[in-house]
Amino acid sequence: MASFSPSPTPRHSMRHRPLQNSPPKRTKAAGSRLGTPLRATPFGNDSVASGMDVDSVASDRSFSSLQRPAAETIFAKSNELSVSFYASLPREVKQILKNADFYAEAYSGVIDTLTGFALVVSSETCFVWQHAQAVKGTPTCYIFRCPEDQDRSSPPLHELVPFSSSREPGLILVSLSGEIHFWDSIGIGLAGGQSYSSSDLDLAPDEVVTYLLRVDPQTYVLSTSSGSFFRLILTSAGGKHHLTPHAFSRPSGGLSLARLIPSFLSSAPTGSQTLTPELGNVSSLAIGGETPTGGRELWALVDTRVQRWELKSEGWEEPHLDEDLADITRSALRTAFGAKVEEDNSRLDLELVDIAVDGEGKLVVLVSYAGREERPIMAMDTGGVRRMYALIRLSYLAEIFRVDGVRNIPYQSTSTSGAPVHPRIQVLLDGQLVSVQFGDAVALCARDSDYGDRIELKSASDRTLGIGVVQNESALLIMTAATLLKAQIDMDKVLVFNSETGRANLIKSTMTQAIVYGSIPDNPLQFSFPPQIDEESLMQGAEQLSKAVLQSDPELVRSNPDLSAQLTNRKERLSWLIHFINDNAVLGKMSQRSRQQLATDAEKLYAAYQLWAQHNEVLTPESVLNEVVEFHMDRVRETQHEDIVRAFFRLRVGDIGLLLSQVTEVTARLAQSSSRDLVELLPEAGRVILTVLTSALEYRDYNLGVYGILLPMIDPWTSRPAIIDVVLGLFDSITKVLDSAAQAGIVIEQLSHANNQLPELATILFACVQERLDWLESPVAADVPGAGQERNELKKKFDFLRPDTLETLRKHGHAATAFMLAEKYRDFRSLAALCHQDEVYPSHKNPNALRIQTYIDRFKDEFTTELYRWYIQHGELRVMFSQDEVQSAYIDKFFAAHPDPSISWIHDLEQRRYEAAAEALLSESEGAVQLTTKHLMLSIGKLAHLAHVQETGEIPDDHVLDNFHNDLDFVSVHQALLDEFKPTLDSLRGRQSLEAQVDAIVRSEATKIAEQRTLTLIFKELIRKLLQGNALSMEDTVDVLTLKDNTTTVEDYTTALHLLARVQNLPEARRTSAFRTVWRRIYIHDDWDAIRRTANVSDYELKERFKATALYATLSIVLAMDSPPEGYDTSPDVSLVIPTEAEIASRWPGLSSEQVDTLLQDYRLECDRLGELDLNDVYERVRELAAHEVVWRGA
Repeated sequence: MASFSPSPTPRHSMRHRPLQNSPPKRTKAAGSRLGTPLRATPFGNDSVASGMDVDSVASDRSFSSLQRPAAETIFAKSNELSVSFYASLPREVKQILKNADFYAEAYSGVIDTLTGFALVVSSETCFVWQHAQAVKGTPTCYIFRCPEDQDRSSPPLHELVPFSSSREPGLILVSLSGEIHFWDSIGIGLAGGQSYSSSDLDLAPDEVVTYLLRVDPQTYVLSTSSGSFFRLILTSAGGKHHLTPHAFSRPSGGLSLARLIPSFLSSAPTGSQTLTPELGNVSSLAIGGETPTGGRELWALVDTRVQRWELKSEGWEEPHLDEDLADITRSALRTAFGAKVEEDNSRLDLELVDIAVDGEGKLVVLVSYAGREERPIMAMDTGGVRRMYALIRLSYLAEIFRVDGVRNIPYQSTSTSGAPVHPRIQVLLDGQLVSVQFGDAVALCARDSDYGDRIELKSASDRTLGIGVVQNESALLIMTAATLLKAQIDMDKVLVFNSETGRANLIKSTMTQAIVYGSIPDNPLQFSFPPQIDEESLMQGAEQLSKAVLQSDPELVRSNPDLSAQLTNRKERLSWLIHFINDNAVLGKMSQRSRQQLATDAEKLYAAYQLWAQHNEVLTPESVLNEVVEFHMDRVRETQHEDIVRAFFRLRVGDIGLLLSQVTEVTARLAQSSSRDLVELLPEAGRVILTVLTSALEYRDYNLGVYGILLPMIDPWTSRPAIIDVVLGLFDSITKVLDSAAQAGIVIEQLSHANNQLPELATILFACVQERLDWLESPVAADVPGAGQERNELKKKFDFLRPDTLETLRKHGHAATAFMLAEKYRDFRSLAALCHQDEVYPSHKNPNALRIQTYIDRFKDEFTTELYRWYIQHGELRVMFSQDEVQSAYIDKFFAAHPDPSISWIHDLEQRRYEAAAEALLSESEGAVQLTTKHLMLSIGKLAHLAHVQETGEIPDDHVLDNFHNDLDFVSVHQALLDEFKPTLDSLRGRQSLEAQVDAIVRSEATKIAEQRTLTLIFKELIRKLLQGNALSMEDTVDVLTLKDNTTTVEDYTTALHLLARVQNLPEARRTSAFRTVWRRIYIHDDWDAIRRTANVSDYELKERFKATALYATLSIVLAMDSPPEGYDTSPDVSLVIPTEAEIASRWPGLSSEQVDTLLQDYRLECDRLGELDLNDVYERVRELAAHEVVWRGA
């Protein structure tokens, strides 16, 4: 019911005639465009097949064995319509229809509610029985031989002849060629049916009979394919009835009373004495009301025209109207349905199919037209061009047809429709309701409301054979090839049908019936949606039904104390629901959110079923499941039930996610309040969580295609934060218990059970977290407030959690699962760590050596990147550089993506890339902390450069060599300082601490800075680093060279200047300031007051005093340099400029403001000393002497 699958197109045929699959051989008119489809779904029967319950939907579509049940059986029921079993077919009829091929042989039938008899006819045999008798018992079947026809494939036209209620009816059979057989009583059929009267219409060779209509018990009308009409008159003579045919004609002469009395209601055309109707194929006849002259109106559809005849009481016929309805019909369709109707008349392909007259005397015309080519989203094959159907209500006033209404019929047909059938209409209750009989369905349309529905046959081997309108009732009797049905219509509800809410309710009702009645094995009906289904109504209805099944709505789920059976029934209900949606190819009209809601309900129910099955095996008091269910039901105030656990599974399955989130809390409470130990309860809690989540995820994965789900899921319940927390909490709890037991040396069986759950818990935990991340990273989640923050936090948490979880698995004997999860989630860092938990070096002794090679071959540089990173982080470079030669390319890729010259130079040397190694060593040596390391790197780097020069034959790069030489000289300065301090250290008694050694050196070698406390502290720190074997920075080395006394090493001042001159990575301001500081210390190194005492001193002696100063020694070197850098030669006045606070903070960023101030005071003290000396005159004299010395040396 409410079924809207493809259906047949009309054929030029008669009301009570076989439903043919090909036109008669002698017919003039072409057959209809399309046929009725087989019952194929867009997915095929296997499309919704699934092993997770959806697959288990069984559908028995064979109804040949349908038997009458002992009580009324409802096959379909909605607010407006109920369809039930009415009666069985006679055994003889069932036998012939059981294996009938409706494509090869046509059958026809009728349920005559006036006589109470039914009829089925083939090309050879006619069966008649009393259908009312079949309701109570086995009916008597009357069998007749049909008049022969040339093609032997088309059954004859048929009508039952009613007599009095005390007498059996007669029977008229008319072959397509025009041979008429008349039986005065069907009782003759019991004796073989040989006693009949016959006559022949004497039709033209290419002319066939198309329609037979009973006007009244004594009058019948025949039409033909060439536009001819015949009246059959039943007369009685000698106690027998006779049937006499004659062609329609006007009287040849004389006057009749009807002709002498003009009628103002006469519809004869004005301006003409006689109307000559056009000839054509007559597809339908309908009897109208009485005429003013006592005759009857007869309406005929002739191609696209309608003709009105008057059947005169005197026995002749007169045409009053012949008008083409094509234009007015096309206009009415386009006005009513807009863009859904083709604008091109040739493509519209309009056909007038059937006609009837309602209680108001208005015409009801069934029309068929070609629908626009539309390919449903989910349909794989729509069967080609569709045929659409509509009812047009016409009134004829003042010689003009007017359209009073147009109703779309909820039905369409395609080129793959089943055996062709000519649709026929019947009016109920004077036209308040119209039924349309198709080959595989019966459609219903109301006149005074927008109600429309359909009763559809399920089996491809079943078909409608006839419809009978129950007199004075809103009911139909429907005869199919399998049974007799009764359709009861509630006209009160039909009349108040609201188009806005009613269609949505109808869609929901359709789905309700599909899941309630569709699973009845012997139900001959199937349920489907209208072609133009409203998406919102579909989704809303489907979700409401799914939720109702989840909550065991009594209208959908039969009460059953056996919970396992009840859960199974509900699973089947949801399976039928998605099966039904897929069968009707409307899944594409549903949003992803709606599809996923249906899938979520189904997977929750499946998980609940699995949980109950597990719990049902061992029912124990104070179980974790009992306690958590009672806790949850108390929170939702559902404690009134006698059996709380069963009540949850019946009514609150939708809360199963909330139930899981409470498991750990309830388990902890139960451990405290009961005699059961936590070690015993944890495995039980694990079974609850694992059963639900594993079942739900497996069901979802198995049925993704069935529900048309596109991953990721929208905020899936299986990975809500509370679910992730409860799984993680249980994993951590079990881990803590296992670790505690291991430390205490305890081994009990429950611990083994808990340990065995760790792999499954870790697997579920990772799946839930990844599912949540997938959702949070989806475009849909972008609009969810806080989704971005949650994603970042969860990703960090997962990155932190994953290695610990995998290591826990390995530690507790589940290494295989740890490796599997690391591989699945491509956690190569964890894979590298897991592969090196045993012996690492040499590589061949690592038990995971083969696994490592497998990963390299499988994951390539994705794995090697993390592998080499692990080697570097754990100081296992020996393993890294002992790999096979084939890994060299991966090592090259690693260092190209993650440059690390401090290590890569080793690989460069191995690959004979000497220049690259030299450059790396030179660069890295600058940051070397240990002096020996710096020395080694510079030495190897210099050798690598020389090897490159020798191997390539290139000219040595002086700049590179100079850099190596300068840096090696810098190392030599460190060594010279250590050598200088060695005598002081040797003079100490016994083994001294580092601090004692530093203090000894300061007391011995830095007496001049005793008053400069901050500089003394800095000097001590630098000496400490030097004694620890650390390499000093350039500025630090300069300070050590210039802060010590330099009593015998005045050349160190020159060394300090040389170092500053060669430094390249020092800010210029700081280098200039350093130059000034060095010169300031040079100037104040000597006792100038003593030198300048000239009493009793000769000029020669004074000159020798000047030459003995640090200033002279320094200038004699400085003045000899060509193009010295700025600051290399600094006068006393310029040397008075001390470093700024910014420069001090830049060099010593860790100093406090107080320390900066004290350091500035120390620098000012140096300046004060220099200023007090007033060396300008002496400076010039010493400079002259040094210049003379330079010139003399140069000569």
